Amino acid sequence: MMVAHWHPNVLNDWKPFMKKRLSLFLLASLTLSAAAVDERLLAYQERYSVCHKKNDYQIAECLLNGNLNFSMFRGDRSAFRYFPPKHIYRAQREGRVYEFTMDQLPHTERYEGLRQYLDYLYTIKEQYVIPRFKGDEAEDTIRMKRIFNLLYNAGLEETPERDYAFEEAVLEFQRRNGLAVDGEIGPQTKHALQTPIDAIIKKIKKNLTIERVTQPKPDTYVMVNIPEYHMYFYRDGYPVLTMNTVVGKPKMRTPVFNRNMKFIVENPTWNVPPSIYAKEYAHKSPEQLQRLGLRYGSDGKLYQPAGRRNALGRVKFLFPNKFNVYMHDTPAKSLFKRSQRAYSHGCIRLERPMDLLHELGYEYRPGKTRWITLEEQIPVFVEYHTAWIGDDGKLEMRPDIYGYEWKLFR
Repeated sequence: MMVAHWHPNVLNDWKPFMKKRLSLFLLASLTLSAAAVDERLLAYQERYSVCHKKNDYQIAECLLNGNLNFSMFRGDRSAFRYFPPKHIYRAQREGRVYEFTMDQLPHTERYEGLRQYLDYLYTIKEQYVIPRFKGDEAEDTIRMKRIFNLLYNAGLEETPERDYAFEEAVLEFQRRNGLAVDGEIGPQTKHALQTPIDAIIKKIKKNLTIERVTQPKPDTYVMVNIPEYHMYFYRDGYPVLTMNTVVGKPKMRTPVFNRNMKFIVENPTWNVPPSIYAKEYAHKSPEQLQRLGLRYGSDGKLYQPAGRRNALGRVKFLFPNKFNVYMHDTPAKSLFKRSQRAYSHGCIRLERPMDLLHELGYEYRPGKTRWITLEEQIPVFVEYHTAWIGDDGKLEMRPDIYGYEWKLFR
């Protein structure tokens, strides 16, 4: 009887065949998946996102994890939620990917408020006509009044007259768009008024994406919104303190990240970071540095002792992180009066730091440097939102100061 022998070359000959069969199987699976797309999921993608995916898994993954180029942030990837693909695959296999996705989306007031406002914008697209500012002042006034009525329910009579109510509406528009609140219809205000409604809709869709992937928050926390130049302190779910901030310059961006506030330092010393020293102080003479209140320590490093001229002011709030970013006081109070406040080296300057100190339960003591370890660590969320719904239900928008609206979205 003859015995058959399986030669290794025969097995090698089968490998390309099996690889081809596997590729065809995967292609067929993807084609079937694309053909069986859930229309509800597709409609949600189209209406509330900037995703452009073709099958259930891709749409769900894009909605839940965001089609963001996270490498373009200065910040931590861990500041954003991430849903492992296996959970989405399981929901797809079980035929409940739409229900799973809807259940995992945020159900916060911030998210729902922005989503519902987007629904409203779709209803006014035909009425929203931007001014041209090419000589026909009467027509431009009518169009501006309509924008104020549609966006902020201003109640203006849409006539060519520019009365007191119109002037107040201009001021409100400037406030809600982060512009200089001067009542003048100058270049920046004109530029904002000429934003087409489709661009506003796209801006809101991008901010909905940020809201979808932002980490959920506890009842007590601090949030800094970088483009808004503002800090909020929530305790037990209610805002107990808000104030203006100064954030990093576009070339020295304040990072997006989350950490716990653990320490407070009263009367801090400012140890000049090497990067700032190299750019701003290395070329200065000892006399120039002395006039700035700076001196060299025994280790040869530049520092600024505690005092009224100290760049960190009287107090700083530490939430240790790899970026060496924190919140602090500042002697440069005049910057808080400006509408655009991106002037720091990356740290967050507070307009009223003593109010935060008192809200945390401590009293300021002048004199020597004092470290305080917080009995209750406070989560701090440093985030980037350029559109949201205010407490009065009206739209707030801010300029994209770091260019993330076009850098992040692939």
